[in-house]
Amino acid sequence: MRIAAEHLYLAPGRGAPRLNAVIEAEGDRISGIRCGSGGKGLLAMPALVDAHDHGRGLHHIGFGARDQTFELWRAALYVQPSIDPYLNAALSFGRLAQSGVGSVMHVYSSIRVDRLLNDAEAIARAARDVGIRLGFVVPLRDRQTLGYGSDELLLGMHDAQDREFVRNTWLYPFPSPQTYMDLVTEVAARIEGPTVSVHLGPNSPQACSDPLLEAVGEASARDGRRITTHLLETSIQREWADATFPQGFIRHLCDLGIICERFTGAHGVWLRPDDVALMAERRAQIAINTSSNFRLRSGIAPVASYIKASMPFCFGIDSFAFDDDEDALRELRIANWVFSPHDTDAPLTASLLFQGWHRNGYLAVNGRPGYGVIAPGAPADILVLDYDQLAYDVVDGMIEPLEIVLTRATARHVKSVHVAGREIVRDGRVLGVDLPAIEREVIAQTRAYADKMRGLKPILERSQATLKRFYQGGGHRWSTS
Repeated sequence: MRIAAEHLYLAPGRGAPRLNAVIEAEGDRISGIRCGSGGKGLLAMPALVDAHDHGRGLHHIGFGARDQTFELWRAALYVQPSIDPYLNAALSFGRLAQSGVGSVMHVYSSIRVDRLLNDAEAIARAARDVGIRLGFVVPLRDRQTLGYGSDELLLGMHDAQDREFVRNTWLYPFPSPQTYMDLVTEVAARIEGPTVSVHLGPNSPQACSDPLLEAVGEASARDGRRITTHLLETSIQREWADATFPQGFIRHLCDLGIICERFTGAHGVWLRPDDVALMAERRAQIAINTSSNFRLRSGIAPVASYIKASMPFCFGIDSFAFDDDEDALRELRIANWVFSPHDTDAPLTASLLFQGWHRNGYLAVNGRPGYGVIAPGAPADILVLDYDQLAYDVVDGMIEPLEIVLTRATARHVKSVHVAGREIVRDGRVLGVDLPAIEREVIAQTRAYADKMRGLKPILERSQATLKRFYQGGGHRWSTS
């Protein structure tokens, strides 16, 4: 592999670019960097890392799941049509690659363990075909399917006409903690490889019993496997946690071995400074999901407290980009604007921003350090942007090229993406799969379920109304089982 660039950022945010440089690679590693020509008008840097996503090629709005408070929006996922898992994942991964992503954390969300192994194999195949690195998160949960209370309690609050359907369709018997751990081992045996890793994935701590969380903590400590979960995304989750664990929710997760140096928690919007301090002590991470938190009305993550505590953090798109386009470059820019206000004493500097999108994210997804600097021996994961297009009206010498990237860059400026020494995107086209054909097929499969989805809509709406009354009445604060 040989990549030439007029502007080469060896470590974005930590120094000026090298001019007229050539990156050379052998196999999946960078072998050298030298002066050279051929890259006029191009800007290169390490490829981005999406450290929290759900790999949904079919956008939520396509099956009626409109943006609203998370706890009500989540219920709408029950009408998601059953489309081919390979195609769904490949569509998502391809769009991410087009926007400069080289690694992605796929938080698989289905609770159907009977098809977990087959789906995992299909998703890993999609990642390999597209060419991205994949962290596959095995979903683990054994309670609170419907909401932050016992399933029997919430089922009893539903309309009588819907209870049998809800019980038979949305509620499944859960495996034992040991069966879950065996499943994680089997998934890893089937799909792990040089570009695929498998994670322990308690869906959310409130959805897991202490015995299940203990099993996760023990397995992680024993095997060195990373843990990925959602963590205090919403104010309702914060209230549930305070009512259920008055001694401290984050402390409880630390005691169970969940929060440790192998931990990544998504969102973290409602973490308090003492929570952050505990996580920082253990070198645990938060994956920030800026656009998702806006769209689901969850709030703004307290990133200044992360920075003050020296807690590592990364970034994810969460299948919830602002414009439903999986544009990681736009997500990077939004985070830069949101978390560097003029009145903070702990701004998100460019160095911290790119550490999140590079080094910290790569560790979270792939479980390996050493990423984020273009140097001999580093992974050959490179993003090349069309700088001439970005800076079409810029007067030379008046502004740092990285500032142009942070102001304007989107997926349409991506010239190429290379992962493990393989070119996976060129001039906006994904090379490993026919992405337009996949998108057409996903839409066709979705619309084939149209009548069924429309038939489920009234049940879903009644269920959401039930959940709304439950939370407005404070049920999550007194129903702690």
